[in-house]
Amino acid sequence: MMDQWTIRVAKSPWRHTKHRLAGVVFTALVLTSAACARPPQTAHLFAVGQTATTDGWRVTVHSFVPLPAEEWRQPAQGHVFCAVELTLENTSGSIRYVMPEKQMLLVDQDGQTHAPYHDAAVTAARVRQWLLPQGELGIGGKTHGATAYQVPTDTQDLRWVFRTGLLPWAKTTT
Repeated sequence: MMDQWTIRVAKSPWRHTKHRLAGVVFTALVLTSAACARPPQTAHLFAVGQTATTDGWRVTVHSFVPLPAEEWRQPAQGHVFCAVELTLENTSGSIRYVMPEKQMLLVDQDGQTHAPYHDAAVTAARVRQWLLPQGELGIGGKTHGATAYQVPTDTQDLRWVFRTGLLPWAKTTT
């Protein structure tokens, strides 16, 4: 009798735990998707050439320029490549990480976000010798480069948004 009871208890929690775990994972994915889908909200607006200091970062956008199409790398029909030249400095007391695909977005007049685009980044590197700032940045470290994007040609009122952290709800500067 004791062996049957032990077997039942052993099977029952596993079966329920699997369903609970699946529910938790599904809920986390839905919440993460919803958080990532929202355009970043910000109250801090800076012009090209100004330096923003926020949450352990000093960020300066030096220019926003269109990039020419190349023979091997061309924007999609009705789109253009563009680049945001910037300098990032880690003013925090710890090592920071830079991931442009999570921290640097362009937002248009409709709230549509545009993530960095690989082919545009290659063009920026070839044409302007700007590399993508990414990876580890030590205490007091500074990096200069550009993030590049592909946006529709009729896009207006673009704002470049920098998230101070890697998560969607991190502080933002525009």
